[in-house]
Amino acid sequence: MKRRTPSPQQPAADPERARRLRMIVATVLGTGLLFIITIATIGLLLGPPDDEPTPMVGSNVAPDPGDTAERPTTRSTPFGTVAQTGDADRFAESTALALFAWDTRDGYQPTDYVQSMLDQASDPANEETDGLATDLAAYLPNRAAWIELQQYETRQHLEIDQIGVPDTWAEVQRQAREDTLLPGTIAYTVDGTRHRTGVWEGKEVATDHPVAFTMFIACEPTYEQCRLLRLTVLDKPLR
Repeated sequence: MKRRTPSPQQPAADPERARRLRMIVATVLGTGLLFIITIATIGLLLGPPDDEPTPMVGSNVAPDPGDTAERPTTRSTPFGTVAQTGDADRFAESTALALFAWDTRDGYQPTDYVQSMLDQASDPANEETDGLATDLAAYLPNRAAWIELQQYETRQHLEIDQIGVPDTWAEVQRQAREDTLLPGTIAYTVDGTRHRTGVWEGKEVATDHPVAFTMFIACEPTYEQCRLLRLTVLDKPLR
C-alpha cells in the first residue's frame, strides 16, 4: 500500500439521506486473494471491541485516589492535536497520532481523551458520532486498567510507519450504492508502532507494540474541514 492523495468524490444525489445511512466494508482474504467486498453498515465491520490492553508494569506506589479526580491547572492539556484542515492526508496523519497520545500522569481519564477527539475530529450532527465515541473508547484502556497504568506513570504515543488509502477502497466505492457514502468519504489505513514508557522500581522502562487500523473520514464537498466518521477494530484494518 503506497501513500497517495485521494481523488475528489462526486456529491451524492441526496446528502441528507446519506447522513441517515451507514456503510460497511467487509473484506475476506484467503490465500492472498480478495473474495468479497460488501456494503451495509460500518458497525458490522467494527465488531466487538478487543480485549482490554494489558497494563505495562511499573512502580509499586499507587496514586492517591483523590489525585485522579483533580484536573491539572499548571500543565498544558496533554491531548493530541487534530489538524483542522481540508487536506485529507494531513488530517488522517494528525488524527492517527492524536488517537494514541495520552499520559496518565496528567490526571485525566479515558473519557476526557474520547471527548477531546470528538471535539476536534467529529461532526456532532452526524448520526455516526455515537458509534465513533464507542470506537474511540475501545482504543483506550478501561478505567480499571487506567488506574493500574497510573501507578506506573505510563504514557503513550504512536510512530507511524505507513499510512495511505487501502487498495480495496476503490472497489468499495465502485460497489457502494448511491447515497450510501457521504460525498468526500475516504479510508486511510495506518500501520505503526505504539510506544509506552513508564517507571518500574524507580527506573524508566519502555514497551513497543505494532498496531494497524483504518479510519473512515469525510472531506469536501461534505465538509470544508475533514471529519472523522468511524474506526475499525484495532489490528483489523482494510488492506
